[in-house]
Amino acid sequence: MPQYFGKLQKTEQPWSTIGSVESINKTDSLRDNCASRTFHFNCGETSLNLSILAPNLIRVRMSPTGEFKSRSHSITVPDEEWEITPFEVRETDEKIEIETSQILISVKRSPAAIECFDKSGKPFASDCDRNMGWRAGATAGWKRIEADEHFYGFGERTGFLDKLSEVKTNWTTDSLDYNSLTDEMYQAIAFYIALNPDRAYGIFFNTTFWSQFDIGAEKPGVLRMETRGPELDYYIIYGPEPAQIIATYTQLTGRMPLAPKWALGYHQCRWSYESEDIVRELAKEFRDRAIPCDVIHLDIDYMRGYRVFTWSPKRFPDPAKLIADLKAAGFKVVTIVDPGVKYEPEADYEIFDEGVENDYFVRTAEGKLFHGYVWPDKAVFPDFMRPEVRQWWGELHKTLTDVGIAGIWNDMNEPAIAERPFGDGGEHISFPLDAPQGPESDRATHAQTHNLYGLMMAKACAEGLQKVRSGDRSFVLTRSGFAGIQRYSSVWMGDNQSQWEHLEMSLPMLCNMGLSGVAFVGCDIGGFAGNATAELFARWMQVGMLYPLMRGHSAMSTAQHEPWVFGDRTEKICREYINLRYQLLPYIYTLFWEAATTGTPILRPLLYQFPRDRATYHLYDQVLLGPSLMAAPVYRPGVEHRAVYLPEGTWYDWWTGECYQGPMHILADAPLERMPLYVRGGGIIAIAPVRQFVSEEPLESLKMRIWPGSGEWTLYEDDGHSFEHEKGVWATTNYNVYLEGEKIIVEIAAREGQFSISEREVIVEVVGVGEQRFTDDGAARRLTFG
Repeated sequence: MPQYFGKLQKTEQPWSTIGSVESINKTDSLRDNCASRTFHFNCGETSLNLSILAPNLIRVRMSPTGEFKSRSHSITVPDEEWEITPFEVRETDEKIEIETSQILISVKRSPAAIECFDKSGKPFASDCDRNMGWRAGATAGWKRIEADEHFYGFGERTGFLDKLSEVKTNWTTDSLDYNSLTDEMYQAIAFYIALNPDRAYGIFFNTTFWSQFDIGAEKPGVLRMETRGPELDYYIIYGPEPAQIIATYTQLTGRMPLAPKWALGYHQCRWSYESEDIVRELAKEFRDRAIPCDVIHLDIDYMRGYRVFTWSPKRFPDPAKLIADLKAAGFKVVTIVDPGVKYEPEADYEIFDEGVENDYFVRTAEGKLFHGYVWPDKAVFPDFMRPEVRQWWGELHKTLTDVGIAGIWNDMNEPAIAERPFGDGGEHISFPLDAPQGPESDRATHAQTHNLYGLMMAKACAEGLQKVRSGDRSFVLTRSGFAGIQRYSSVWMGDNQSQWEHLEMSLPMLCNMGLSGVAFVGCDIGGFAGNATAELFARWMQVGMLYPLMRGHSAMSTAQHEPWVFGDRTEKICREYINLRYQLLPYIYTLFWEAATTGTPILRPLLYQFPRDRATYHLYDQVLLGPSLMAAPVYRPGVEHRAVYLPEGTWYDWWTGECYQGPMHILADAPLERMPLYVRGGGIIAIAPVRQFVSEEPLESLKMRIWPGSGEWTLYEDDGHSFEHEKGVWATTNYNVYLEGEKIIVEIAAREGQFSISEREVIVEVVGVGEQRFTDDGAARRLTFG
């Protein structure tokens, strides 16, 4: 190739590829169904392992050297902990076929290659002609992209929903000023879902090293997954729909704990509310203006010179009294904690002194204490790969929880480091890739553990809070993470901008996170960097009402972004939609319970609920909150009407009750005060009275809004703050609506579970038909309408 624009010619190092199957270890197990869950294919010096973990879950490992190394820091459930899955095996001269109750896996003998088929014989996740290979510093696998196949997930990603023809790199990075073309982000989750109109599968690329997916960008029809690790290791998860894939993926990597109910309320944050007086005034404004709010976040300026686990004696002279007063007014407080510990020898800074004395900080390969620059200037960094360091760090949170802090916000944990003080404009750096991390018995280099740093910091925080708080659930928020981060923390999408494009982009970003197993997610409402207009802020608050994590946040260099600073009209809109959020909390809390028990996303793209409808595959600007409530937000200035797609079935306008029969497109009226909302026929949504904070008053009345049609929904309830639900102290009530001739029947099953609910009034409203009231004593009921 000739040079162009000064770019030098480049010669790609060739790939070596796996050869033919020469033998299969433990051959007897092939004829003794599932006596061994793992098949060992010897391909010369190369080894290929295939493990049957569940009827829809297969693990594939390929080692160019023929040796597989165990990894103590793997985040997946060990193979041996899966229940034995029955399967049948058939051998021919050309291939070995392994069939479970859901799929057929065919391993070609020459050359070794994997093909997968559903029960009707349709292929998925099948190797290309170039199947598996390696070269210096890299291992890769190639999969065939089937016709009409679309790709979702990949963790935290900008741009639209479908990632076909894109390249996605997995390497945690401080993505300041990201945009729709940004590749590396704060989170590294190497998992995707491939969707066809009649089937779907997922792949989790099980590598902590730098990795990358090329989804048909270099060569149409070919997906390449590449890692800088020494072996190829991935899981194939068959659907046939996204719901089953996510359920199995979160069984593999873990599910989120049930959050405290207050964490579902509105959060207010800024960099920074820099003094006690400002925080008190902020809280007073919320209560005086009757705008619900449960949480105030404190950014880095609450600390003494940005030293973690300290308070500024001038700006926050009595944090315990401040937090007690805020608690009395119904506010919880969340404080930021960064990993950088100020380098301060002989200054009686206990955190630094303890870390040095116990050798808890990351060192270079030469044994020197590694340092970089963050907010406290010169800083050192804990080695969170070591259990004793995580325990130490977790217990340090007692200095914050003892004064009443209810949650922790982990930031800068990609890790984000500069080569010189922040004010001097230094370059971003990371730990040296050869820096050793982890315990002596299982040392790894930073090249292997970089992507795990944020995850392990969140794990240290979550496990520490569980120890130091008195039986109450905590809230953890992180910027960086890896696959499985949902087990320890909620996630926000980092430093976005006050631009309409970022409002638009927030929905596919959060939906793809949900499709990657991370349900408790949000974006900074109003945008972090830059100044929102009144119109942008109003529209963003409408969208933010749908975010699982509803937090407003802005940067120190921007104008104030609280709901009341944009004028009366915007304040009224913000109040209305925050009120709606609080009214929907019984419905949303049930969605959190479903996410905690099954991995189900809370905020969902339409393709999740309608995977056979091609019209949903590129539809990124409409979302479902749970199974029933659909929103079609406005994300452009001056727009007061927008096209809305209604999938198959009956749909009702939330505001007017107007009925539509899908599939169809409509033009929705959307003045600034209104975000188009729709409910599926048969939808059942629990509505609570508006509260200024979640625990303001007991729930003495509950409205069940039901839209005509056929549907079923289970309401989940517990005390909202303790761990008693893990001991069975919870309650569920199943609601079922259906048509019986001209009548609409609502059946309410007897309440189940050990959680005691005080006597309350329940109002069952069939929208457009009528309502009935009764005193809820937990007994079964059958109500007739019409």
